[in-house]
Amino acid sequence: MRRTILIIGFLIISFYLQAQHFLEAGMRGGIASWSAQTNYVSAFPNLHAGIEIAYAYRSPQVVGFRTGLTIDRHQTAFGRNNYEDTYRTLDVDNQIMQVDYTIGRLREKYTVWSVGIPLQLGFTWENFNLYIGPKIVFPLSGTWIEQADNAALSVYYPDYDNRIHEAFPLAASQHFSETNKGTMTLSFIQWWIATEVNYSLLVKSAKNHRSFIQIGVYFDYALTHSVPEYSSAESLIMLSDTRNGFPLQRMLTPVLNGNRQGQTLINHYTLFDVGIKISYAFSPFNAHSSSHYPCNCL
Repeated sequence: MRRTILIIGFLIISFYLQAQHFLEAGMRGGIASWSAQTNYVSAFPNLHAGIEIAYAYRSPQVVGFRTGLTIDRHQTAFGRNNYEDTYRTLDVDNQIMQVDYTIGRLREKYTVWSVGIPLQLGFTWENFNLYIGPKIVFPLSGTWIEQADNAALSVYYPDYDNRIHEAFPLAASQHFSETNKGTMTLSFIQWWIATEVNYSLLVKSAKNHRSFIQIGVYFDYALTHSVPEYSSAESLIMLSDTRNGFPLQRMLTPVLNGNRQGQTLINHYTLFDVGIKISYAFSPFNAHSSSHYPCNCL
């Protein structure tokens, strides 16, 4: 038993002495978008930006690991040009009123701030590093804003076969633009898959110190998602008040979890980001100066 313990201890010490331990600090930026099944609307990529500090363990047996802390900002959007929809409701006289509308340009944008902890396996070949593994994400805040530009309304009374256009300029304008905004319903913890491939350029090599500039690409994919808080899923434009049967106020409800003529607009949506990362890695406490990397010094 004692001999087994001594052998295990010797292997651990030997493994540690041959290992490399790095601290990393980096920035990354690219696009964020949705992987989604959509009906009638489209996903629009927007900006992703983040900063990261990490600890990376690289062993002479190729496989290592990395963990750390990231702060990310994702911006994404759904929308469509020339959006058309219709719905029915009752006017103040309890007459059936069908509202038909078009929106020249509809965009719903989302902004989410989060903190993440990657737990990645690392694989090193010469100057190349591959990291892949889960990322625990804690959302901090999320907001959405929806803009409907150049919208037009008309009202049709099927019982009387009568369509009304001309009264809108007197009531609330037939053509209008409107903005709606709200917060996101965020889960306390989200799970992502995080990957990165980078190339290391040796900056400095000393007895117990090595430093690198790392340039690479990343791709992260969310396994859970967040949705906007909404008041109704019946239509993008809803009546909130009427006067003589005409809409006076129109409230836009979110595209996410909304529908058009009874058909869900977006199904199975998942957030992802992809981009370029640059970081600085150094090893102030390496046990020795050996390395997998050739001296490709800057």
